[in-house]
Amino acid sequence: MDLTEALTNTGLTRSESELYVALNREGVLTGYEAAKVTGISRANAYQSLAALVEKGGAFVIEGNVQKYTAVPPKEYCANVLRKMEETAKTIISLCPRKKISPEPYITISGTKHIINKMKCIINEAKERVYISISDTELVHVHAELSSAVKRGLKVVAIASGNFNVEGAVIYKINKTPGQVRLITDSSNVLTGTLKGSSDDTCLYSKNKPLVSLLKDSLKNEILLAEK
Repeated sequence: MDLTEALTNTGLTRSESELYVALNREGVLTGYEAAKVTGISRANAYQSLAALVEKGGAFVIEGNVQKYTAVPPKEYCANVLRKMEETAKTIISLCPRKKISPEPYITISGTKHIINKMKCIINEAKERVYISISDTELVHVHAELSSAVKRGLKVVAIASGNFNVEGAVIYKINKTPGQVRLITDSSNVLTGTLKGSSDDTCLYSKNKPLVSLLKDSLKNEILLAEK
């Protein structure tokens, strides 16, 4: 991810992002100067500068000729985070609650989405985390497992290789890379493939029969590791 892409992730357009970078680099610019140094057309530059000011990325310096200067990056990022926290609270508080129904089986596809779901499941655990995974994939959630240990949770990892999580119970077993099984609090399960491709697919559910099935599977793996 480069700087422009990072800025667009905060809600700026590409033109606004380029102008923000230019203002940080040059200090103070008129709309004409901003258009010249960025290569953006004058009409688009003026429009984008106005939008950048509206979005909290720039300040206007009044004078005979209106000029612009960037909101300092640290201040801008702090404002973005504050706004996102407020937005998240609003979404969480106002979003309708789903009707109670049998726990569904949710398919999660793609490496990035699977890893993000694993991190969330571990971070939201209250009592225990059991994971069966090869050391190749375990690195993706090492920080989350370590954090769970520090929170006082019981963390059990059934893994291959020399991977270690301080404070966790580790069972060494020969595991084929690309398979993952995760259970937290005896209520959340995630199982499937994690090989680092867009074809990766995992099943996530709170379905009790699936939880029981996976618990038995992990128990069998632990017994094999103890032999």
